Amino acid sequence: MPRRSLILIALALGLAVPAAGSVPLRPAVLAALSAGASRGSRILAFANRWLGTPYQWGGTTRSGIDCSAYLRQMFRDLFNVELPRTTRQQINLGVDLDVNPRRPGLSMVPGDLIFFIGPDGLPTHVVVYAGNDTITHSVSGRGVVVDPIKKVFGRRIVARRLLVPRSGGDDSAGFAPIPAAGPIIPKEIPCPPEIRPKRSEVARYAKAPISDWAVFGERDICDFRALAQGLRDKGGPAAEANAKKLDDHAVWLESIDELKDEMGRGW
Repeated sequence: MPRRSLILIALALGLAVPAAGSVPLRPAVLAALSAGASRGSRILAFANRWLGTPYQWGGTTRSGIDCSAYLRQMFRDLFNVELPRTTRQQINLGVDLDVNPRRPGLSMVPGDLIFFIGPDGLPTHVVVYAGNDTITHSVSGRGVVVDPIKKVFGRRIVARRLLVPRSGGDDSAGFAPIPAAGPIIPKEIPCPPEIRPKRSEVARYAKAPISDWAVFGERDICDFRALAQGLRDKGGPAAEANAKKLDDHAVWLESIDELKDEMGRGW
C-alpha cells in the first residue's frame, strides 16, 4: 500500500503519523481498522482491502472496477444496501446536502456521496466521504485510492445522503428506505485562495510554450487554474497563450469521465 494512502487513513482514524523511515505505520493502521466499529472506520477498512485495484470502465471486480461499481460494492458489503449500477442512476437517490463551499466536509458524515458534475449538468464521477476530510473512490489512472477532500475543490458537485439509520438509531438497526433525490443543482466549490502557482513555473511559461503535460505530474484542477491566473497576471503573448491552454486542460479534467460516455460505456 502506498505510504500516501496509509497516511491519509491514519489521519482519518486520528492516529499519530511517524516520520518516514522510523516506526512502521502499516501495523498501527491495520490494528486501528480491526478495532474500529464506527461507520468511518468500516469504510476505511473496506478501502484498505481494495487499495491498488485498477480502474476499469464498466469493471466490477478486483481485476478492475469503476467508481459506481466500487460504491455499489461498498454499500452492499458494509451496509446491506443495494444501489443501482451507474452514477446517473445513483445520483437520483438520497437526501440533498447543503455543502459548505469552503469546507465541504463540514456538513457531511461517513457514507455520504459526492458526485462530480460535468459541463452538461450530468454526473461524471462519484466519491464516498470517509470522515475527517477524506474520500475514497476508484479513479481513472490510479484505481482505488483514499484522497483528501481537496480533490473536490475547483469542481461542481452534488452531495447526497443515502444512509439514514432507522428511528434515529445507530447503523445496527438498519437504514430507512432511500428516498428519491431532488433535482440536480450543482454547487461550485471554488479553489482556495491559498493555492498559488510556483514562481519558477510562472517565469518559465511566461516565455516558453507548454509542450509536454507530463512535466506537471499528478495535479489537481486548482493547481492548473492557479498557474493560469499567475500567467495572466504576468501578461504577454506567451503567458496568455499558455494560460488558455491551462484553462482548457482544467475543463478537460472536469469532463474526462464524461468522455467515457461518448465512447459508449456510460458508467
